[in-house]
Amino acid sequence: MAKTIENKKVAAYLGDAKLELSTPLIVGGKDIEEIVIKEPLLEDLEAVSHIHNDLERTAMLIANKSGFTYEEIRKFPTHIYMKLQGLVEPFLR
Repeated sequence: MAKTIENKKVAAYLGDAKLELSTPLIVGGKDIEEIVIKEPLLEDLEAVSHIHNDLERTAMLIANKSGFTYEEIRKFPTHIYMKLQGLVEPFLR
């Protein structure tokens, strides 16, 4: 007989995360008013697992799941990066 870990049901998908900006962020000459990070899959975590630096690994995952390049993410203001980091960090634990 299979052992039940928890009695609670688990959602199959948590969904995408969105950060809405009160003022536009200019990226590649375009005004960005929201940043959407698609829900990471196991393959996305595998793709960044070789990166040992936590900051670089998180920035790369954000880039991979948001449609921005790693170089664009590196130029984000720190307060925006920290908000995005908070959205993806639970997946990196």
